[in-house]
Amino acid sequence: MRVLATALFLLGSLLGSARAHAQESRGIIVGRVLSRESGRPVDLATVSVMGTEVRTQSDLDGRFRLVLPPGLYSIRVLRIGNSPTQRDSLRVVAGQVLTTDFVLSSAAIQLQGVTVTADVVRQSSEDALLLAQKAAPRVSDGISAEAIRRAPGSDASDAVVRVTGVSVMDGRFAVVRGLAERYSNTLLNGVELPSPEPLKKVVPLDLFPSSLLESIVVSKTATPDRPGDFAGGSVEVTTKEFPDRRVAEFSFATGYGSQSTFREVPLLRQRGLDYFGFDQGGRRQMPSNIPAGGASIGANEAFAERMRNEWTPTPSALPPNVDASLNFGGRFGGSDAPFGYAMSLSYGRQYDATPNRLSQIVFNKETGTPDQGYVSSEASTTTDLGAIANFAYRAGTGTKFAWKNLFTRGSEEMLARSSGFETYNGTSERVTYQARFITRQLMQTQLTGDHRIGFLLNSRLEWKATSAWAQRDEPENRSLIYFRDAATGDLVLSPSNPSPFWFRFLDDQVQSVQADWALPLEPLLPAGSQFKVGGLIRQRERAFDAFQFRLFASADPNGGSAVRIEPERAFSPEILGSFADLRRQGEGSLPYEAEDGVTASFAMVDLPLTSWMRIVTGVRREQWRLTLYQGTKAAPIGEPTRRNTTDDLWSANLTFNLSDRQNLRLAAYQTVARPDPRELAPDYYIAVTGDCANQGNPNVQATRIMNGDLRWEWFPRAGELLSASIFAKRFEAPIGELLTYPGSSLCTVEYFNLDKAEILGGELEFRKALDFLPGPLAGLAVGVNLTLVQSSSQYSPSPDYVLNYKLQGQSDVLANFSLLYTDAAQNIDASLLVNTFSDRIVRYGIANLVDGVPEQVPNVMEQGRLSIDAKVRKKVGRYTVSLSARNLADAETIYYQDSDAGRTRTGYMRPGTTVSIGIGYAIR
Repeated sequence: MRVLATALFLLGSLLGSARAHAQESRGIIVGRVLSRESGRPVDLATVSVMGTEVRTQSDLDGRFRLVLPPGLYSIRVLRIGNSPTQRDSLRVVAGQVLTTDFVLSSAAIQLQGVTVTADVVRQSSEDALLLAQKAAPRVSDGISAEAIRRAPGSDASDAVVRVTGVSVMDGRFAVVRGLAERYSNTLLNGVELPSPEPLKKVVPLDLFPSSLLESIVVSKTATPDRPGDFAGGSVEVTTKEFPDRRVAEFSFATGYGSQSTFREVPLLRQRGLDYFGFDQGGRRQMPSNIPAGGASIGANEAFAERMRNEWTPTPSALPPNVDASLNFGGRFGGSDAPFGYAMSLSYGRQYDATPNRLSQIVFNKETGTPDQGYVSSEASTTTDLGAIANFAYRAGTGTKFAWKNLFTRGSEEMLARSSGFETYNGTSERVTYQARFITRQLMQTQLTGDHRIGFLLNSRLEWKATSAWAQRDEPENRSLIYFRDAATGDLVLSPSNPSPFWFRFLDDQVQSVQADWALPLEPLLPAGSQFKVGGLIRQRERAFDAFQFRLFASADPNGGSAVRIEPERAFSPEILGSFADLRRQGEGSLPYEAEDGVTASFAMVDLPLTSWMRIVTGVRREQWRLTLYQGTKAAPIGEPTRRNTTDDLWSANLTFNLSDRQNLRLAAYQTVARPDPRELAPDYYIAVTGDCANQGNPNVQATRIMNGDLRWEWFPRAGELLSASIFAKRFEAPIGELLTYPGSSLCTVEYFNLDKAEILGGELEFRKALDFLPGPLAGLAVGVNLTLVQSSSQYSPSPDYVLNYKLQGQSDVLANFSLLYTDAAQNIDASLLVNTFSDRIVRYGIANLVDGVPEQVPNVMEQGRLSIDAKVRKKVGRYTVSLSARNLADAETIYYQDSDAGRTRTGYMRPGTTVSIGIGYAIR
């Protein structure tokens, strides 16, 4: 792919060099032509420059492009059946691109009622996104490429929290309208993705470097032409399209972390390819000579001696964080048949240190005393790579092909030492040494076509063929666990408490084909009327494999009943085979394979019933088939778990145009949330040594949700918005995570269906330019969004016992505040961004039934927090200098459990503040 991308870039450079001087002496006007009634793009509109012979036509996306000498121009847009519109005083500057969009209204007689607008300003991607939001058939909120650049973070999870009603859990999963991530889906360029996370259905947003993104849009109501597997929101990530002129950009940033940079901490040694997230020399890989369960001591010893034996490296100073990106793109081939390309590479390396991370679990509701707890010191290195290679070709104004490719890879290497206690293993101190290396990869390649079919009433056919692959490899996750001898004070490897060694591999693949056909219903029905049908075939295959080993101590080489040795000696030849044995275990995290398919079809109509009222309604039928094989498909263990359901998901979106700038939207729709294969697999999965094990439940069923929305929105000017929403949802059999404690072993998190749940919420968003203020203050703009949610759920573990909870992952309050500043004359922009959310349930807590009554465990809660980020950028010629800061409030991550004895803190970490300085260079 890199060779092809390089070749195409060089070809574009050669073809463009002959026109380079001419382009530099000219300017470009680009934009889109949209329908006022439907909000859809208008193709075949004639865009002409008044007083000249220069003209073009809008394409399938309503886009047009004009190359002109510097000067003032008037642009008129004409199309049969629409009132023409004209925009004056458009100033073209050599070497610059002016963006302006046109909106056409239907009219019985052409060339009458010409709309003329004189004062025009350069539009930004934020303005374009709000324009699309205003015209969209569904309730949606989003963040544009411009807003993504203003955010100080380096990936999509840092950007999406700026969207109304969205927060992020665990630093990577989107929580929309206070609902847990299971009630959202993630689309990349309009298609569902596989997930590299063994315990999550959705794709982690930290896999997408922000430099690769064009926009993130969260759809909060459903239409039949989109997947119906969501309730909170459908998060669509769109990668960069090719630019309107040739451009090359490079940026580099380095950052200081208050908890990590220059601190002396133990860190596993790295060299060569390690700095790019790859395993230099295969030191972290699971040895290939895997012994079988019950293998001889010699076979176990040969396997163990090939593992990396590094536990307590010499502390060294952590270097600063690094981020770099390279973007280039352009177009060639003329106005009638342009070929466009966009390439991007990104690299990030982050060092983290957490000196006092607390993790403990409270099982006793009456006393509030933790039954297990640990304090750890951790150091980790995270490396992220990303690349896109997108190409598009337009044949005239009626055909377009595109080939989009994305690849991301993230790796994390962590070293930790923790000390704590476990009451079920006695009260002696437990000390754990752990080393872990994880890689996550995601790749998508997609072919798309868009065609106007003239002989079928100018109908439109769009199709997509997509293949995506996600992988998570855990080739090294090893731990040594010691307990302190009460008599001697020594740390010993106890034979009764063997240490776990994990090797786990997840492969998730998705292939899909979808096609939509849209038929205009004019002139039989009002302008903008459309009938649309389509279908989707999506096949997903997931394979999980795991190997678990335990280290058994047989005797002390110095005499005694337990091994008293330092970690680096545990795998030495004189210890292995003689005094310690690493044995493969058969229980826990057994492999599984799953086939998960969806066949969908839909029919819908988009009807502007009057000039002020529009309805979009229809039905989507989704047939879901899942077969889960415990073990492998070729050699299953027991009968497979099967699901075969058909859902008819109806939706209706009604939009009232109260004025040219105001909408009132009403929506009602049905959606579904299906369980993930991991949630159905009955074996155990322990994510981190010492954490609760996750156990699937083959009896978990899909959740069905009834939804209702009411929203008023006002767009006073370009880039400004005031909106208010009310939404309600009713869940049938919502899925939850249940924290249980058998009392004789580690805690367990199980998946189960609650009886029912309801949610009621409201949203408010306000964006306003403060250009009425005097002097430099006129460059300020303010944004505020607030989400208030209340939920209730009911669970009956026994016929006579009913428990009521909030929904898992739901926050009562979500809020964002932004203060933006732009000084075009000085080429400066700055942003201050504040995000906050209130407490939310991470896991429900119920233990076993005793005489028909549940012995309750306190819920695990995440404490709400406030984060403050800031960024300032200054352009000097072709250079851009930036200074950004994250978590200025130094917000702590805190988990707790409430019992009859009060509140106990069960989890704590301080991520610290990060300050970065960057420089960018652009050639346009």
